[in-house]
Amino acid sequence: MMGAGALLVLAVVCLCSSAVTAEDEASDATPAFCRNLECPKYQVVKKYEDFELRAYEPTQWVSTTMKVDLLGFGMVKSFRRLFKYISGGNIESQKINMTVPVAIYVPVNVPSANATMSFFVSPELSPPRPLDPEVYLESFPAKSVYVKSFGGYAFDYEYARQSKKLAEELTSLGIPFDNSFYVRAGYNDPFTLFNRHNEVWYTAN
Repeated sequence: MMGAGALLVLAVVCLCSSAVTAEDEASDATPAFCRNLECPKYQVVKKYEDFELRAYEPTQWVSTTMKVDLLGFGMVKSFRRLFKYISGGNIESQKINMTVPVAIYVPVNVPSANATMSFFVSPELSPPRPLDPEVYLESFPAKSVYVKSFGGYAFDYEYARQSKKLAEELTSLGIPFDNSFYVRAGYNDPFTLFNRHNEVWYTAN
């Protein structure tokens, strides 16, 4: 999700802040890769050889723009903005539990466009308005996404490689999808060394 330099910076930020589903079955239980954190609920509609189609329930997120740069400092800034919000930087000074995934919406073939970073917000909450004008709340209706999962420490180039591979697989199968952007979904903090879980998503048409 980030360059080596950004990984170190984010590790310091996190330290200072202290802070699989069966096909056609509802995932009432938290998927193992979410660990002990809340994550969006979904059903696996269909499994393919290297990816799957998931149907997500409606979701709500807290988001901010993210500047794309080689060293990943834009990512760290965006993460800190969102972390400040869930740490009480809102009109109710409410502290909100960290969730997964940390999702980054990446425009495809639009080099000058900024990405967007988002934290999932539990559907049990009515999230308070952010104090930072660069942070905003958004909601999405139920939707279906194609998801490719992979392990290890995922840096920018690996997310890009996996998203390209997923797009090629979908295209070769004649499956329609929204190719204007993809989502990078990360489920682990920088200190988790083993059993890391990463995903790339494309929205189904």
